[in-house]
Amino acid sequence: MHSSLSLTAQGLRTPVSAFALISAPAPFFTSSRLTWVAAAAMSVCAATAFAQTERRMAETVVTATRSAVAVDDALADVSVISAKQIEAMAPARSAAELLQRLGGGIQMTGNGGRGAAQSVFLRGTASTQSLLLIDGVRYGSATMAAPVLDNLPLEMIDRIEVVKGPASAIYGSEAIGGVIQIFTKRGKDADKPFLGNGSVTAGENGYKAASAGMRGAQGGFDYQLNVNRLVDHGFSGTNAKAGLYTYNPDRDSFAQTSVNLGLGYALSQDWRIDSNFLQSDGRIHTDSGLGSNPYAELKTRVAKLKLSGKVQPNWTTSVSVGQSRDEQKNFGSPYGNSFFNTTQLEYKWDNEIATRLGTVLVGAERLEQKVDVSSDYAMTRRNINAVFLGLNGSAGNHSWQGNVRRDDNSQFGGMTTYGLSYGYELAKGLRAYASHGKSMRAPSFNDLYYVDALYPMYNGNPNLRPEEGKNNEIGLQWSRGVQRAKLLHFDNKVSNLIAIGSTGMTNLMGQTRLRGWSLEYGINVDGWNASMNYDYLDAKQADGKPLNRRAKNQLALNLNKRVGDWKLGGSLLHASSRKDTDYNTYSSVTLPAYTIVDLYAEYRINPEWSLQARVANVGNKHYESVYGFNQLGRAGYLTLKWAMR
Repeated sequence: MHSSLSLTAQGLRTPVSAFALISAPAPFFTSSRLTWVAAAAMSVCAATAFAQTERRMAETVVTATRSAVAVDDALADVSVISAKQIEAMAPARSAAELLQRLGGGIQMTGNGGRGAAQSVFLRGTASTQSLLLIDGVRYGSATMAAPVLDNLPLEMIDRIEVVKGPASAIYGSEAIGGVIQIFTKRGKDADKPFLGNGSVTAGENGYKAASAGMRGAQGGFDYQLNVNRLVDHGFSGTNAKAGLYTYNPDRDSFAQTSVNLGLGYALSQDWRIDSNFLQSDGRIHTDSGLGSNPYAELKTRVAKLKLSGKVQPNWTTSVSVGQSRDEQKNFGSPYGNSFFNTTQLEYKWDNEIATRLGTVLVGAERLEQKVDVSSDYAMTRRNINAVFLGLNGSAGNHSWQGNVRRDDNSQFGGMTTYGLSYGYELAKGLRAYASHGKSMRAPSFNDLYYVDALYPMYNGNPNLRPEEGKNNEIGLQWSRGVQRAKLLHFDNKVSNLIAIGSTGMTNLMGQTRLRGWSLEYGINVDGWNASMNYDYLDAKQADGKPLNRRAKNQLALNLNKRVGDWKLGGSLLHASSRKDTDYNTYSSVTLPAYTIVDLYAEYRINPEWSLQARVANVGNKHYESVYGFNQLGRAGYLTLKWAMR
């Protein structure tokens, strides 16, 4: 058993890894002091509000409704991470770490450094209960039904939108906790036929990275091309607490080569065609006990072709086909080689119709999933056909959103999900809203068909039922000039939770309940940009035991200031203590609370060249998000950047 779990801990895509996160127990804990810290931080920021002299540009998001709306008009908990925020944090940080620090309501775990397996918990839901989209294309592992963030190159990302809360009525299975959508870089907004860019980075632990790109637009055509190479000698992903069958004190290196290509053409004033392609190849060395040096080859492929335009002045339509491929091949392990590959092919037809009641969204999808694994599965493919209908609009002080979706799964039959939201503007810029939604997750191929003759508790169960969630949410949203704030409460009840049973996977009786509060505040004034996210989470299984690896309190602070040609900034992340399981003894352990600080400074040499220095984990804090696995200590990075204007 130790050998199987040690492989899981290293992040090899075995069926056990997802299950352990769902079923492992954790005790109840509180930290009232952190609430006072959050309140104090908000008060400090608010004290500077009188100096507001700028007006924040209204951001537009598409993930919350599947159509473009202003972020302040969305009746959902939405976070947007910009390209500038990504650039400030990119060296040696991963997409999951970025989400935890800037997304609000998101926790993460990592089994070591860059490239190692990572999980994200949106409002405490398991990683298997969140959906990842890349440029609108579903991406992840169908064997585990989980987003795969380990191999995503930050250098290719233009922005990230995160919708927290159930979104199955818009996107289908997995979206119980929410949706993460990554948008890669594009060329259609370029104001010149050619704009070049590049960067080189050097840092601790043998970290080296280089990227180059170009983009432009002319005569209706637009394009962009980016390439990136990263090498990180890393650090030992494990420590002695991981146990004899896992711990190896050598460096666990990571190397990655990635490319992103986008092409677009305006066929007329109302019609255009777009295509994009992302490819990322990585290799991560892992630990599997002394005397072994296993590694995994990671491959990410995402491609999409889309035609969009206006059928009538009030009717916009789009037709697209997208494909994603996630591969992990594991070599050199004393337990044998293995591979877990997923291919997902999507066909989509979306229509937006402007009416007196608001924007009507109507469309259809077909998703074809196929897995290729080193084990024998009774079934390796399935199809999901779906139709959906939505409406979002406003009149006077009132606003509303409604969605309903029907999925026909070739394995489970029909499933209907829905979402209803209502908002009322109490005063100028201040709105209260309430929402209720039903969500679901279909069992993964591992849940259904994995066979383990030695440990039958991990066997799949073809009789599993889909998980179902019902979420209630109330909130206050405030936006005025350069300030923005949000306070909300959510209560998500998940039934039929899939977990480990005595003879195989099973649906748990009762409800897993995820309740909590989120508080956000941001201000941008006189060159200062500050934001705060505080989250309180109470996540319990039906038996009353809190879920593993979830912090009850989490606080993230981000601050930067531009002074002439300098930009100075930093971030702070605090997570309270969490429970985990020591799989050597199958006993409960406590992961201590931690606070880490990152600092950076950037100097603009001239309009096209700049130099950035960043120090991660300034206090050299030793902490773990998974028992027995290390995280990055203090490390410095220096980046030279060039971008044509």
